[in-house]
Amino acid sequence: MSLTELFIRRPVLSIVLSLIMVIIGTVSFSYLPVRQYPAYDRPVVSVQTGYEGASPQIIESLITRPLEAALAGIEGLDFIQSRSQTEGSFIDLHFKVTRGLDDAANDVRDKISRVRAQLPDGAKNPTIRKTESESAPIIYLALSSNTQKVVDLFSYADKNIKSDLESLPGVSEVEISGAADFVLHVWVDSQKMSAFNVTAQDVSSALKRQNIHMPAGRVKGDDREYNVNTAAKLESPEAFGEVVVANHKGYPIKISDIAKIEFSADEARDAAYFNDKPAILMGIKRKSIANPVEISKALEAILPKIRKTLPKDYDIQIAYDKTFFIKQSINEVYKTLYEATLCVLAIILLFLWSGRATLIPLVTIPVSLISVFTLLYILGFSINMLTLLAIVLAIGLVVDDAIVMLENIYRYIEEGLSPMRAAIKGSKEISFAIIAMTLTLAAVYAPISLSQGVVGKLFTEFALTLAGAVIISGLVALTLSPMMCARLLKPHAGITPFDKVYNRIENGYGKSLGWALKHRFIIFFFGGAFSLLGAIVAFDGLKKEMAPREDIGVVFSYGFPPVGATVEYITKQVDQVEEVFREIPEVVNRLAMIGLDKVYTWNILKPWSERKKSSLQIVKEIKEKIELETAPGLASVGVHPGGSFIGGGSSDRINFIIQTSKEASKLGPASAIIKNLAENSGVFSTVWYEVGGDVSEYKVDIDRNKAAALNVDIQSIAETLDIFVSGRKITNFKRNEDQFKVKVGVPMERKMSVEDLREIYVRGQDKKMVPLSSLVVFKQENSPREIMRYNQLKAIKLTCMINPGFTLGDGIDTLTKIADENLPNDITYEFSGTTRDLLDSNSSMILIFGLAIIFIYLIMSAQFESFTDPFIIMFTVPLSLAGAILSLKLTGGTLNVYTQIGLVTLIGLITKHGILIVDFANKLRVQGLSMAEAAHKATLLRLRPILMTTLAMALGALPFLWSVGAGAYSRYQLGWTIFGGMIIGTLFTLYVIPVVYTLFAHKVVKDPNAEIA
Repeated sequence: MSLTELFIRRPVLSIVLSLIMVIIGTVSFSYLPVRQYPAYDRPVVSVQTGYEGASPQIIESLITRPLEAALAGIEGLDFIQSRSQTEGSFIDLHFKVTRGLDDAANDVRDKISRVRAQLPDGAKNPTIRKTESESAPIIYLALSSNTQKVVDLFSYADKNIKSDLESLPGVSEVEISGAADFVLHVWVDSQKMSAFNVTAQDVSSALKRQNIHMPAGRVKGDDREYNVNTAAKLESPEAFGEVVVANHKGYPIKISDIAKIEFSADEARDAAYFNDKPAILMGIKRKSIANPVEISKALEAILPKIRKTLPKDYDIQIAYDKTFFIKQSINEVYKTLYEATLCVLAIILLFLWSGRATLIPLVTIPVSLISVFTLLYILGFSINMLTLLAIVLAIGLVVDDAIVMLENIYRYIEEGLSPMRAAIKGSKEISFAIIAMTLTLAAVYAPISLSQGVVGKLFTEFALTLAGAVIISGLVALTLSPMMCARLLKPHAGITPFDKVYNRIENGYGKSLGWALKHRFIIFFFGGAFSLLGAIVAFDGLKKEMAPREDIGVVFSYGFPPVGATVEYITKQVDQVEEVFREIPEVVNRLAMIGLDKVYTWNILKPWSERKKSSLQIVKEIKEKIELETAPGLASVGVHPGGSFIGGGSSDRINFIIQTSKEASKLGPASAIIKNLAENSGVFSTVWYEVGGDVSEYKVDIDRNKAAALNVDIQSIAETLDIFVSGRKITNFKRNEDQFKVKVGVPMERKMSVEDLREIYVRGQDKKMVPLSSLVVFKQENSPREIMRYNQLKAIKLTCMINPGFTLGDGIDTLTKIADENLPNDITYEFSGTTRDLLDSNSSMILIFGLAIIFIYLIMSAQFESFTDPFIIMFTVPLSLAGAILSLKLTGGTLNVYTQIGLVTLIGLITKHGILIVDFANKLRVQGLSMAEAAHKATLLRLRPILMTTLAMALGALPFLWSVGAGAYSRYQLGWTIFGGMIIGTLFTLYVIPVVYTLFAHKVVKDPNAEIA
């Protein structure tokens, strides 16, 4: 007794097995997390090292280079990039996705410990931090008030809200911007200091000495011990003013005699606005692998509690939530899931014209799909865009097996057998084909899970979900489907309206197939030409990108202020840009972040269902006005619709790195040429230097011989300049249980010129006062604001924003051509970020396609016990792929990770048709038919299930074609890949496979069930 016959004769066993699968799947679904994409982050380890007072050149020479040399050989390192800034070295080590983050961090820690002794004595210990590739906040909160100053808002957010937000599960840190915190300023007066012979070091030393709180040990009492603490902390601004800093002619000189004490905001380096109102922004960053959707839910739960504790007139709002797009995208896929199910059921009802027959897939579809959630739970997967898309596609696959089983049994019922006998005979006859199709389709996805690149890492969940659904559907088709057929199917009382239509289609097809078999070489040549056309379009005519540019519900604008511009000046320029967005009815909220080196605005749009224009359409309408007519004081002003990919990558920009091992001075002119040509290519809207260019500054040269002769310490000179130029944090001040910095400096309105600085005095070790003019020389020169290195070579990074209508592939081709034609041999270039992932994915997908075809061929060879039959079946693949590629070309699609996965899926789908035809043709030849007769009859016998499965799969993807809302573009292109590939591929398969069978099949077919002589 076969497996199918066992379940046909034991219906309770079949029902119980299915119910167990559904119950376990339902429970598993309730435990699955929800996120946008599979848990993925490229392992990144950051190393930060401080060196007080050091210039970028010194940092690069003494710290960055030695550390890079030690770290370069770590296992699994993909690339290394560094930035050397004033007083700091920042090194980011990007590891391959297969490298464990904890192990990588341990290796970094070990390497640094070995070279720590080589760093300068004054350098701080390197700080090692495990980070993630997406470092930007996922949510911004805006805190505002109609009456309070932003410094009060900043202080409140820092002291009262930040800790609550950072305690949320999955949050790594909360970044506060928009103002500076309160500081106890000690505004010194240089003239009064000179009059009393007081130096800057006197002030800082006195504050450090007299503002302390430290344990002094323990003393014994009669029968117990007591702790002793020296409480010498200064507890009010007035107390700081009373600190004695020196004695002059027998009189004590207090801080208040030479300085003004003021508790006020620190110097603002940025500003923020929410809907034109000054605000404090709190950017919530997620931990590596943390689920952004869960963070958003936790925030929504805690936000009402935070609002209750806010002071009067304080207001806190979610200004921007990236997870809104994620949640809407997932909801849209759920909607598509329901629509696809209805489309598939409609096809079955149309072909079989029977409610009873339609009831069978209506049951098998949910049984199979719900059971898949058990697999997701066991493998530690999540409900995300990719697993849900896999489940939507699985609807067609799941019903595919049920249709093949159902149709074959139904055919025998029409021939007069009882439903029970028809179920036993039909299921036994078709079981081999179902097993072959199931294993073949599952084998397609094995190479994806084996891929080591970004695409393989990200789409493993997609591949295994779809493969699991196929295997489960095959099991259901062999157990539940035949049992239901035996008890539900009844013969038709007469010919149905659809039977009349189908008979005409079958007769017409039979005649055309007969003609094709008589003109085999014409059909073979035409099929080959069509496949070749598809290959040409794929390699040359189809644009390439990492992922389609989605409407994520926000339009961004950006700009770069001139060096030295104030926050107030930059704010006025940004307001001109915002004026354009105020007039756009689709914009509901506006968020602006203003920095001294870059400005960025978020213009949040209405939900997708409440507007007719997409973000890309809005950008096209305002692009020219934004870039040419607004903000003349900002450089490279631009606007773009956003659109991010997995891991934080962006599909609308290219990071282009120019590097050399020779003189770094060559990089500037070379990058300027590339920047100019790229900006004029028409492909890019704006191009800017990621690392700022040279800045004009004063270099202070200390005459060490004079300093030594006058007994002046070099350290005292540096500290004095630091205090009078930028202000220096000396100690801390506690107020109302909160800690604040104490800074010594000069107020903004009295900032000192170079001439003023020359008149500042320092004290030598012999107590004599010496003016700085005797010790230092101020030289004005240009120097780098920052030194960048990439893979241990000096580098410059250009960020190129891609114009709407162009893809990432267009940008790569343009920059590659410009660089190849204009860069000298000693200057090379690299792509980083999403661009690097795209280049890697192209090579990965070629490998995946190759392995998928090899896997399918070998598995079919084992099943058919032949190397020829699978070769015949594989002729379906280029025909289907060509149909999909031409569909993408005609609908404006691109070659991206979604369409590539769709193409891999087609390999498994279309071979199912070939399996049905070849398997039945072989059986008919065993019965005595000739090769041509067997090919003709087998194709006609399998025409109905082939058409049903094709339309079921194509119409299952049909809801993708009318996708709207969040994530629509990705679904749209995936839909056309499946729809076009199945429809066009099937049309050609129905003629080409019978022809190829007669050309290449063995002249003699062995009966697999025949006894061995």
